[in-house]
Amino acid sequence: MVLLTGATGYLGSQIARELAHRGAPFRVLVRDPARAPAKCEVVAGDLLDAEALRKALVGVDRVIHTAALVKVWVRDRREFHRVNVDGLKALVVAAAEAGVRRVVYTSSFIALGPSADANAGEGLRHPGGFSNEYEESKARALEWVRAEGFGNFPVMALLPGVIYGPGPRTEGNLVGGMIEQYLAGKFPGLLGSGHQRWSFSFNADVAAAHLAALERGSPGQEYVLGGDNRSLNEFFRLLGELSGVRRPVRHLPFAAGKIVGALELACAELFGRAPQLTPGVVEVFNHDWVYSSAKAARELGYRVSPLAEGLRKTLVARGE
Repeated sequence: MVLLTGATGYLGSQIARELAHRGAPFRVLVRDPARAPAKCEVVAGDLLDAEALRKALVGVDRVIHTAALVKVWVRDRREFHRVNVDGLKALVVAAAEAGVRRVVYTSSFIALGPSADANAGEGLRHPGGFSNEYEESKARALEWVRAEGFGNFPVMALLPGVIYGPGPRTEGNLVGGMIEQYLAGKFPGLLGSGHQRWSFSFNADVAAAHLAALERGSPGQEYVLGGDNRSLNEFFRLLGELSGVRRPVRHLPFAAGKIVGALELACAELFGRAPQLTPGVVEVFNHDWVYSSAKAARELGYRVSPLAEGLRKTLVARGE
């Protein structure tokens, strides 16, 4: 039996569909059972609810942990650490106590830090600290896995790049939001030159790698699930060609973005309305995020879909 957390999220819902398609018995731990996927057992609860965890882990031998707080901003910033760090620890410890033999933890490229400075071309790791609380919490979680998890528990870490593809419009689906805005003529513009490169990871490839890790991934190991490393300019050029919607993409100075982000953040703190942009988000766009997936390809059979192929499938799913 497989336990899946985060089944209502962007990546988790893709993994749930694939598990159901394969006819694999699985259980989900969700806060709202009404949102649970079909063809699975459901346990209602929170990652830090010890009784719910105990119930969810009965008879389970493998776990996929994708649950995370993925947002630009929340009023109580401690929630990022509570969910993304404390929740991970609680699950991994409880899983080990329940006799689980493999825990596949979904980390993120953001936990690794930028691969290079978009301006200076220097290799970096979280330059000048962390851009935002989400980035810090994912980095702290990975630090714990490396320091405590790998040596004491049957956990491995998968680190996807910038995930895109068909799926629900959530805050974790950043690329989906960009596509939607571009096609509707509402994309505000790219921060900087657009030469910054991202590792675009197609969600079906990432989901397949998680299921492969259940079978042949090695506890104590990290697997980067990168993608087609392309610049943001290339991304929008391909999107225009494949969709037939050719719109000019404006370029906005980073300094202007930081000012707008600071104003949005101030309004969020005052009125409780989630900002569309923050200084931390601007900082993310100021760097390259490109990685190699050679280890995952070798050990998990991970396949990287070319960006054009993945975008075409995404547009078809949208009915474009």
